[in-house]
Amino acid sequence: MSQQPERIHKKFHIDRTLMFLLLAMTCVSLLAIYCADPIMATRLQGTYLWAKQGMWYAIGFLMLAFLTRFGSDRLFTGVKIFYWILMVLLAILLVDKYLIDLPDRFIRPVNGTTAWYQIPGLGTFQPSEFMKIVLIIMVANIIHEHNLGKTEMSFASDFQLFWKVGKISVPPLILIFLEPDTGIPLVIIVSILVMLAVSGVRREWVWLGAACLIIGFGGLILMFKFYPNVLSSILGGGYKMRRIYGWLETEKYINTWGNQLYTSLLTIGSSGLTGHGFREVLIRFPEPQTDFIFSVIGQNFGFLGTTSVVALLTTFDLKLISIATKYDQPRERYMVAGMIGMLLFQQLVNMGMITGLFPITGITLPFISYGGSSMLSYMIPLAIVFQMSSETKSRLMH
Repeated sequence: MSQQPERIHKKFHIDRTLMFLLLAMTCVSLLAIYCADPIMATRLQGTYLWAKQGMWYAIGFLMLAFLTRFGSDRLFTGVKIFYWILMVLLAILLVDKYLIDLPDRFIRPVNGTTAWYQIPGLGTFQPSEFMKIVLIIMVANIIHEHNLGKTEMSFASDFQLFWKVGKISVPPLILIFLEPDTGIPLVIIVSILVMLAVSGVRREWVWLGAACLIIGFGGLILMFKFYPNVLSSILGGGYKMRRIYGWLETEKYINTWGNQLYTSLLTIGSSGLTGHGFREVLIRFPEPQTDFIFSVIGQNFGFLGTTSVVALLTTFDLKLISIATKYDQPRERYMVAGMIGMLLFQQLVNMGMITGLFPITGITLPFISYGGSSMLSYMIPLAIVFQMSSETKSRLMH
């Protein structure tokens, strides 16, 4: 009688530093949301959003533990299923917005954007937040498979890669943009561009992309200054143009389009070294628990508080980079590159928009702002990162 081969179980080595940083961000998030309660919109005051965020974090850590045992290979191979499920969910949101008004107990627009499903007793679910993670995993697969079959470094080969990536990324980008949501599409685009930049394509593409970014950003400011009507027609006018007016001419529109930025600057600028005091109600501004959570930290804890948060987030980013550079498989490294691009872009834009460096875009601060979908979505690539760290440690030990 033949014996079955004994299954080998690799010992999992948890990365204590990465876990400590994740727990530290959890504490910062709960504290910041608790401090935001007195200045939230009246309908949200006393709703214990900090406790709900704690619940989502508890679910997130359970999800992280499960996915870590589930294995990164299964996540990479099974991601297409989740892609099509999310595509269907995004399409239903557009049906509700443009064709059939579905019951509000399932889908309810927020500030004119139809992006969330209502989950009774729990809160909301935002498919686009998970789609951004699914896409970086799928693009990592595509880049890895493309490079395995690549025989030469040429523009033709690069175009083939761009076409493969575009086929799976453009459809969800269109669906999300039509919600309408510009923040998450920007995050997705930046993360994919970062992945392509480190994928082995010709360096000319990287320089071209950097030049387009600089020219585009500078051109936007110049057009606003000298040809505002042309810029308005390009952007379609409406709220996008109002946000630019509120950004570049804040004091002129202090009571309207520039009010959010003005109150944010006033809050940060007047908080001093240690802030105005714990849960002190000095200035009210919209969405303190999400878009403007960094302003809340500044108002309550001042320069020391904001600097500590910046240091924490920077250390977390550097830890992810360290794990990726030590890992010996390219597929996972491509995914981490996309994750790093995603995190850095959100961090820089969120902090930049409340200090006047960038226009207000509605991009939240990952792991700190209130939002279950955003936090849970990041647990998926984090599970892969923990696996990478464990495998690297096992390899070095043997």
